[in-house]
Amino acid sequence: MQSPLEGVRVVEIANWAAAPSAGALLAEFGAEVIKVEPPTGDGMRGLMQQAAGNDEGIDHAFQFSNRAKASVAIDLSSSVGAGVAMDLAASADVVLLNLLPERRERMGLSIASIHERNPTAVVGVLTGFGEAGPDRNRPGFDLTAFFARSGLSASILGADDAVPRWRPAQGDHVAGLALFGGVMAGLYQRERTGEGQTIATSLLQAAAWTNAFDLTRAAADGRPTTAKPRTRSVNVTSEVFRCGDGRMIQLSMAEPVRGWDVLCEVLGWTELHDDPRFVDVVQRFKNMDELVGLVAAEFLHHDSGAVLAAIVERGGAAALVAHTNEVVVDPQVEALGLLRPVSHHSGDFQVVAAPFSLDAAGAERATKEPNPTAAFGSAGAETVDVLTRVLGLADAELQDLLDAGAVHDGR
Repeated sequence: MQSPLEGVRVVEIANWAAAPSAGALLAEFGAEVIKVEPPTGDGMRGLMQQAAGNDEGIDHAFQFSNRAKASVAIDLSSSVGAGVAMDLAASADVVLLNLLPERRERMGLSIASIHERNPTAVVGVLTGFGEAGPDRNRPGFDLTAFFARSGLSASILGADDAVPRWRPAQGDHVAGLALFGGVMAGLYQRERTGEGQTIATSLLQAAAWTNAFDLTRAAADGRPTTAKPRTRSVNVTSEVFRCGDGRMIQLSMAEPVRGWDVLCEVLGWTELHDDPRFVDVVQRFKNMDELVGLVAAEFLHHDSGAVLAAIVERGGAAALVAHTNEVVVDPQVEALGLLRPVSHHSGDFQVVAAPFSLDAAGAERATKEPNPTAAFGSAGAETVDVLTRVLGLADAELQDLLDAGAVHDGR
């Protein structure tokens, strides 16, 4: 079966995690993705390994965003190198950028310049703070532009005002999905009109979409969203409780009347179900402090597996608060094909697949092991091949670029 993006060439002039994760999605669905990185390599190379005190073996985090791509190492600070990058962009269907506007202008890689050379290109741009406004040239990472600036961190501050310790690249990957979706819309529009498109998003914009409920409310009443303890919950059946075996169960029975019926049945609370303190939503809210204490104490008398099974059997929504090592062997995760094999010289490994499937492609992925995706090599590993094949450079021209230091071949 033909991959949906087969024949689409993507030139990715981007580093770190956000924009490259969009490139990974495009590659997963069949696009040829040529990644332009500096001679020293993308700054993301080895970063997570170093942070963990391990700089040997497979760089899993970097491979997640860059498997199945070809690396071309170019010195963009060199006018000659920037020119080579522009030549590659001129050959592309899609150009992904995360350079700040000022840097793009300085290097001759502005959106307007790319469209002048390649009028039909879909140019997708992802930065920290977007293409307009006073902070358009301000560097941004997901901890700052996505979580802190968007209100997400402040909205869940604990009692000790400790900022949440977000896991690496959570915001980057949400923004990468936004860029991927925009690029796909741009390709569709190009099919209809034959014209190039510009797609722009940012970590801040993706975060605003993620935090839309709270931001919409704040725009209406001007009040900040703050974290509330369980004792101020509006619905006890949408809280987390620890069971007797030490595991936690997340309840999510959003309909409070039905949820209360299920909870009382599972816990055997026949009398408490009709207790005047908890007889309806209003009374439960008024007495939430006492109710949460009772529910928390009762859960400690139950095994997590048994109580979870009982809730699900009655049509209630709940889940075990799982650890990551449990998630990767979850039968549901396996059935959906959410891990894809990658072939690496140090040994095959798995990365998380796209969070959606396309009809038969998704069904096939879920029912049989897909062919391993090629791992991403060293910086510049494919420089010679790409510049020869895509740009048609002769050996002498290529050697001149290598001698000048404008491009590097990974050696």
